[in-house]
Amino acid sequence: MPFSYSTPHLGNFVGSILPADVYHKFLLMRGADAIFICGSDQHGTQAELKALREGIAVEVLAEKMHKEIKELFAMYDCGFTHYGRTDSEASKELTYEFFNALRNNGYIVENQSKQAYCKIDRRYLADRFIEGECPYCHKGNARGDQCDDCGHLLEPEQIINPHCNVCGKSEIEFRLVKNLAIALDKLQDKIEEFVLEASKSNWTKNAINKPLSFIKEGLKPREITRNMKWGFPVPLEGFEDTVFYVWFDNLLSYIAITKEWDRDRYKSYWKDSDTEIVHFMGKDNIEFHAILWPGYLIGSGLGYTMPKTIRASENLTLKAGKWSKSRGIGIDMKTALSILGSDYWRFTLMLAYPETADSEFSLAVIEESVNKLMNGKIGNLLHRALTITKQNKEMIPEKIEISKEYMDKFNSCLKDYEENFEQMKLREAAAALLKLADLGNSIMSEEEPWTLAKGDSKSKERFCSVMESVLVIAYSMSIMLWPFAPKSAETALGYFNRKRPDFKMLYEARDRGFRLEIKDDFKPIFTKMTEAQAEELKRYKF
Repeated sequence: MPFSYSTPHLGNFVGSILPADVYHKFLLMRGADAIFICGSDQHGTQAELKALREGIAVEVLAEKMHKEIKELFAMYDCGFTHYGRTDSEASKELTYEFFNALRNNGYIVENQSKQAYCKIDRRYLADRFIEGECPYCHKGNARGDQCDDCGHLLEPEQIINPHCNVCGKSEIEFRLVKNLAIALDKLQDKIEEFVLEASKSNWTKNAINKPLSFIKEGLKPREITRNMKWGFPVPLEGFEDTVFYVWFDNLLSYIAITKEWDRDRYKSYWKDSDTEIVHFMGKDNIEFHAILWPGYLIGSGLGYTMPKTIRASENLTLKAGKWSKSRGIGIDMKTALSILGSDYWRFTLMLAYPETADSEFSLAVIEESVNKLMNGKIGNLLHRALTITKQNKEMIPEKIEISKEYMDKFNSCLKDYEENFEQMKLREAAAALLKLADLGNSIMSEEEPWTLAKGDSKSKERFCSVMESVLVIAYSMSIMLWPFAPKSAETALGYFNRKRPDFKMLYEARDRGFRLEIKDDFKPIFTKMTEAQAEELKRYKF
């Protein structure tokens, strides 16, 4: 869930929301009963820090950013079933439900720990108000709750040479405070059993190896409360000045947001043994979803469905360094739309999706995707097929079918596309789509239908066979494009007088052909990048 303190950059987008949306759209094409649940993480300490620096109430900032992020995702055609927020009444209800259940089951313990206190600002500092050197990898930008470089969960007192994120000073002392923690040590065997069993269901390797590594080290109680004001108050005597920490209520909000969407139906998803819960995330969120989240679910005993699959991506890297708004490296989602349309970004990001290894994102990668692949392969095939058909409409039958000579290659593309999606290999599914475009373009190049149309009766007969096959390929390609570039796919299908795609349309086109209806006012669905667009991207060190 995106934090409500800043506009997500493209690296954030491709790490979780975009692949989840692409996969959800595939499921909808298959006719699956699938819902896509997400929301803004309102209680993140980064929001409190930013609000403090800007001199505004954190509630005002979080509300403003929630609305902006929600609208931004809509601009990128993210089809959430429901996009909520972690500070809702439904989330509050569920937080207390889980807390009481965990406490009654003996998994909530009092924990005395040292909390950072800034002597300059005269305030206790939440975990993310602390930065310094990681004790594991020794990188210098670790926060008090986690190191993004090596992925270790941290406690603030572990940070080497810590400084306050508010004033920037190192005038910090650690004072003994009392908090509540989930006893992960008591749950370790059950969490390990869950990871070992669930990871057989198509988890990425990093999603398996990281939690098992942490379990091997030995799990310890993890605090779920903090001495701060921004969050749900802890309903327990002696903890009046504490709130639940972000990594407690935001994970539970997956259930809460579903409940907010439909209070009558949410249990059919969250308490049904047939439900399959799939999480897409960046690798820095693995430990929270593979250890804390199942710990809450197991320890509560409330019968909520456990995660089925965790797909954790690696990093989308930049030559200039780590994504950084302050240093002008990389680009946020809002600015990106001012340069290229959302479909260009969606498709390009999925081609560069760091599914199993880090993937470098550069101007060359963007130009290759937009100019050569989207415009040159997909768009060019569609536009040439429609143009030639329009020019020779009287020669092409109303019902068209793909020729048997191309059927094996066509089926291979369709099979690769479908099987890769089933295995959640989204980058490979996009490659299968491009393979289908290659097939159509190679037929056009080899057969030259524009020449066949001017020949004798035998040539014209061949023209019909070739163009029927090309049109079936172009039509099928338009259907398969939808998860990756929905606006362009719907535009393309509109040229065939069709609406939102599903797999039945693909199978019918392959097995029985389809009735050809082409509109006269079609235009290219993609165009090449301009020099001005390329120059603009260089400003962000691509």
